[in-house]
Amino acid sequence: MSRSRRPIIRLKPLLLPPVAAALLLLLLACHCQQLFAALPPPPTATTPTQSYTASRMVAATTTSWLTKVAPEQGGDNVTLLDDLETTVASTTLQTKLPDTKRRPIDLTVGYLTAVKGDVKDRQGLAVSGALTLAIKEVNDDPSLLPDVRLVLKWNDTKGDTVLTTRAMTDMICEGVAAFFGPEASCYVEAIISQSRNIPMISYKCSDPKASEVPTFARTDPPDTQVTKSLISLLKYYNWYKFSIITETDWMIVAKTLRKEAIANKLTVNHFNEVVDRHACCVNGLTCCANGYWYELIRETRNGTRIYVFFGSRRALIEMMATMQVFGLFENGEYMVIYVDQNTYSVKDAVHYLWQPEQWSAITSRPGTCEDSKDFYKRARSLLVIVLSPPNEDYIHFTDKVRDFNQREPFNFTFPSIFLNVSTFLYMRLTSTIR
Repeated sequence: MSRSRRPIIRLKPLLLPPVAAALLLLLLACHCQQLFAALPPPPTATTPTQSYTASRMVAATTTSWLTKVAPEQGGDNVTLLDDLETTVASTTLQTKLPDTKRRPIDLTVGYLTAVKGDVKDRQGLAVSGALTLAIKEVNDDPSLLPDVRLVLKWNDTKGDTVLTTRAMTDMICEGVAAFFGPEASCYVEAIISQSRNIPMISYKCSDPKASEVPTFARTDPPDTQVTKSLISLLKYYNWYKFSIITETDWMIVAKTLRKEAIANKLTVNHFNEVVDRHACCVNGLTCCANGYWYELIRETRNGTRIYVFFGSRRALIEMMATMQVFGLFENGEYMVIYVDQNTYSVKDAVHYLWQPEQWSAITSRPGTCEDSKDFYKRARSLLVIVLSPPNEDYIHFTDKVRDFNQREPFNFTFPSIFLNVSTFLYMRLTSTIR
């Protein structure tokens, strides 16, 4: 529907007698006095937009009065103007044009991470700065999202589904446009996001069921995807019989591997579940005893040569130390295959073989790691399936992320004592924060 426009009357020069001209000016002056008396007082600091609006009011009211004075708009004395805005802008406000620069629209993104809590290998302390770094780069580049400013809203969900759901419902009510996260649990959260047609991108969630949700995407592949690499590795070396040892958190992946192995005509000699040592000791379970791994290796060593282990690095080192006590690495007859979810780092590779405190003791004395007893025997008996770093500049990216971790809104402190210590050691220490 086209906008109705009031006519504006422009008077053409008239040759009136002096008395008639004086009478016309008197009437116009009286009317303008009444007009300005009825208008509200001007603001103390008039903006161009306010001046523009006030001028339109004056022009429209004056037009109405002129129509009464000269009702014959098509006569010789008047000319009808159709474009009110053009007339005002070109005559009355030539030096007071409104500011045409549009203010950016705020687009809020929700960030669901795990900083505290009981989730193992939680990434909130390490990767949160990557999101604020990305938001800054997007906001600083007008060619990416013109007229849009990204705003961050975040919550520490501690990897708990209930806490994550509560945070999501609050953010949805506040109008978030997308979710980044969560980690650990994500299937229920993905369903909630789908119900509101809000995209969700998880950076660390291994639940394969979430992949079925159309509004869900992930940058970290599901854990079950690694089974294809394991099967290919086993078949490449003609290792058709092997044993699986898994921690509880990896049970889904371990069962998937067993299923894939049967489908590829491979034999699983043993399938053993172990409990994380920390959880064992906290709950006072028998697995907290030093002889736990000893019994497990003693029962399985004669029936297998290849172990596939799913669990923490600390548990891996305890398992391999026990195998070395039995002398299983002396002749290179045993092999351990380990799966690591984290990105490979050269400086952290030593932590597949030694605990952080062991490595500190080794580096504090003269010599190198090669001088450590049985280093080569243990190292040659371990294969690790790990994510490759994106590119050679990855280390520079991690330095930026560490810097943004210490800025608003996270303010994660990084004591200077840890600047020359591996990221893995830092994460191990901070993982005790509750």
